[in-house]
Amino acid sequence: MVGSPESKRYVEVIIDTAVRDLDRPFTYELPAEISAGVQVGSMALVPFNNRLSLGYVVGFPPRSDLSRIKSVSRIVDEPPLFDFDSMRLCKWIASHYLCPLSRSFHLVVPPGRSRKVKQLVSLAVRARDALIAVAGDDAAVKVVNELNSAGELDIDALKKLIGAGPAVTGVKSMEEKSLVKRRFALTRPAANARTRLVVHATPVASDWNAINKLPGRQREIVDELIARGGVEFQSDLLQSVGASHASLKSLAKKGVLEIAGEEVLRQPWLGASSGGAVRHKPNARQQAAIDRVSTVIEEGRHKVFLLEGVTGSGKTEVYIHSIEKALEKGKQAIVLVPEISLTPQTVERFESRFPGDVAVLHSRLGPGERFDQWRGARDGRYRVVVGARSALFAPLANIGLIVIDEEHEPSYKSDTSPRYNARDVAVVRARMAGAVVILGSATPCLESVERARAGLYERLELPKRIDNRPLPEVEIVDMRETGGAGEVPLLSRRMLDALSRAVEAGDQAILFLNRRGFSNYMQCRACGQIMGCDDCEVSLCYHSRGNMMLCHHCGMRRNVPPACPSCGGGPMKQFGAGTQKVEEELMKHVPGVTCIRMDADSTTTKDAHWRLLGKFRAGEAQVLIGTQMIAKGLDIPSVTFVGVINADTALALPDFRASERTYQLLTQVSGRAGRGLRPGLVVIQTFNPDHPTIKAMTGGTGTFIEAELESRSRANYPPFVDLVNVMVTSPEIAAASRSAERMRHILDTDLDGTGAIILGPAPAPLSRLRGLYRWHILVKSADLDKISDRLITAVGRFYDYSRTFPPGKSVKVSLDVDPVSLL
Repeated sequence: MVGSPESKRYVEVIIDTAVRDLDRPFTYELPAEISAGVQVGSMALVPFNNRLSLGYVVGFPPRSDLSRIKSVSRIVDEPPLFDFDSMRLCKWIASHYLCPLSRSFHLVVPPGRSRKVKQLVSLAVRARDALIAVAGDDAAVKVVNELNSAGELDIDALKKLIGAGPAVTGVKSMEEKSLVKRRFALTRPAANARTRLVVHATPVASDWNAINKLPGRQREIVDELIARGGVEFQSDLLQSVGASHASLKSLAKKGVLEIAGEEVLRQPWLGASSGGAVRHKPNARQQAAIDRVSTVIEEGRHKVFLLEGVTGSGKTEVYIHSIEKALEKGKQAIVLVPEISLTPQTVERFESRFPGDVAVLHSRLGPGERFDQWRGARDGRYRVVVGARSALFAPLANIGLIVIDEEHEPSYKSDTSPRYNARDVAVVRARMAGAVVILGSATPCLESVERARAGLYERLELPKRIDNRPLPEVEIVDMRETGGAGEVPLLSRRMLDALSRAVEAGDQAILFLNRRGFSNYMQCRACGQIMGCDDCEVSLCYHSRGNMMLCHHCGMRRNVPPACPSCGGGPMKQFGAGTQKVEEELMKHVPGVTCIRMDADSTTTKDAHWRLLGKFRAGEAQVLIGTQMIAKGLDIPSVTFVGVINADTALALPDFRASERTYQLLTQVSGRAGRGLRPGLVVIQTFNPDHPTIKAMTGGTGTFIEAELESRSRANYPPFVDLVNVMVTSPEIAAASRSAERMRHILDTDLDGTGAIILGPAPAPLSRLRGLYRWHILVKSADLDKISDRLITAVGRFYDYSRTFPPGKSVKVSLDVDPVSLL
């Protein structure tokens, strides 16, 4: 009997697709046989556009007014991927960052548990018959040949083999002739729960009369098991006793013990804690900050604190005491750090204070490790989650505190859709949960400074280092005066003298250069040709390890040519310097010095950050050379000297944040010196000693910040307006430029009357990246909410226009709200 409309159940599903036109709920009937346990966040397999697609359940409408409605094919056998609160947060992210809702759901899906529907195609007839039937159809012939060779192919793999256009048109024409057949398959998740066999002692194991009658090896097993508390992993128990599986099985048959598979959580971090939990008595300033945060946590209300403290002022201790207060109130906490390299150090410190209560989440973990840490947080096994940007979405049900350490860092901004900023999303998540946020930094971003001045954030200050230790002395070396008539040295005499003194005194030093590789580029001295990337509008960097040239944007590698490819002259000359060259120069000028280089090249393997930093902290090297990953968060008391090889690398970038970024980076890396009992020294090499940013390093920080804010205000840049970067990309330069002009015309029409300021179009500073030409348009608005819907409509209108393009003229438009870089 067919159920009445009133007895039927319906669900609203968001299809898992990046297509903006499909970014809305679709209603499906939910068959009774699969309806049990379906909740918001359940993953559903549904028919859509003549294929099966994955989607997310977001609601349960009481009825459907549609005359024809399709049914859900299957509920993927998982617990719900997210709950109602996570859905609210994802909706805010989709709305603010102007991205499809399904893209924001990816942020809260358990790590390693995302699935895809593969569309598989195979021949329905013999290949010979198919070739006869498609004679003259080049695309279909290609499809037949590939399917005949492979047997069955994923449609995406077929597109890569013969091109997207021929694959789609070829398969479609063959389907019309019943020459191919399709099927759909759900991919397996990358991570699953891990189980291990565990041995449990039964009450019989306590009956010594029965145990004494057992054979000697079996008695040893029982004795060892009892000594370990009556429970142990099977493999560990057998290894410790040296017994066989047969002995264990015999004991199980006799009822002395039981063997069962149990889930275990994989622990990702390496090494043991450097010591027990060390509790520091907060100084007066720290205690005042702790008391203020604790009061708000006690009251159970939402508030954002901007904790501005000089490097070495003890901000982490404020974090820890605040977390203790949150846990005391039965709440949970999230701590974000900007660099994966800082995660092990931070985890070690927090684990020592909250033993067994800390989970870690970041992208360098294996899929299984991330999944287990995520599950542990969801199930309440961990109350504190530490990690990089993605840790913000840890499934904690009762958040009381979110800490964003080094809140100014651009790494908190995602460079793929959804292009969210974890700092701002953290404030929203905390507001929804009634939780407290601490934004900590020695150099807070200007957006946070301005919000604190406006009263949106409460400012807490730590103006001095712990125990009133002095900040390091900063010296500026004018590199224009170091070369004389010859070539300018990489390491000035002052830099080498200060470094040598630190090493001779038994101290450690850090050398900072925010460029990896050996040389910035290679150029022919005869014709001036610079070796560039084929797919990006950038030069290739020379790497001495492997004697190769590498693009730092797309990863393209090329061997060093023996002669110039353009004029035949040679050999090519190296210009500029990277961390590899710093390492070579250091060994040349300070013989016998031991050093560790830490950059993207030396940290490619899992846990490399932890191992390298561990060696340096243990004193196995005297000098640490690195890029920005060593510029922040490191607390190594024996470091008394920091050398900045080139302070100018980012100053000339065509980005309104260039001065602010340089100031932040220089202040952070300088703060690594003198954190112990011995005073610190920083030597900064520059060709622009009179630049306001460089001058601010020896005093006048307040003047620098005021000048930056005044400049931003006059030019209408954040924090005084909202900014959206509209990026138009295409593999063809003409298509990119024409499309950008068309997009500007649409924006002029759709944003008319809103007060928005539109700049461009113009080629992006990185005008070609990974094979795509890039043009951008900047939109400034005093009220983003006022123009959000219009921006999405404008993009939709552009894609309507793009459908008139000839085949192959691929053009894409992306929206980056609150961009941290305009490159």
